[in-house]
Amino acid sequence: MEYLSQLEKLLESRYRVIAMESYEVDRVCELLLELSRFSNKPYYQAEPEKPMYRLGASHIGIPKTSKPEDLMEHIEASQHFGIYILRNYTEILDDEDLVEDLISIATGDVHKVVVMVAEHIRLPRALKPYAVRSKHQMKNTG
Repeated sequence: MEYLSQLEKLLESRYRVIAMESYEVDRVCELLLELSRFSNKPYYQAEPEKPMYRLGASHIGIPKTSKPEDLMEHIEASQHFGIYILRNYTEILDDEDLVEDLISIATGDVHKVVVMVAEHIRLPRALKPYAVRSKHQMKNTG
């Protein structure tokens, strides 16, 4: 439970872009799902080439969110708070226009949090002032 508390504090920090590196991406995403169950905040998850969905309703894909450009446009245009988990979606960081979208999200009036979860994340220099990096090493629980 201490780890969930740490995750929650990270999500509530001043940073709106969070880069979470872990060799156990599945486990980190499971913990974020568990955290969402105890929250009234909307959590969404997106993976490359799949539509984004709200956690707890994975069977309902949000239209026009399967491509990186459409996904970032959707997140940026949202007028509501949300926590957006981008699982293994690091190619966004290789596109200058999409990095600009992330900066716009991080500095926008509507508070949103973009959580990038992958084994390795290379943050572009332009995004570093707006992001926090967190490396997670899970302990074997078995």
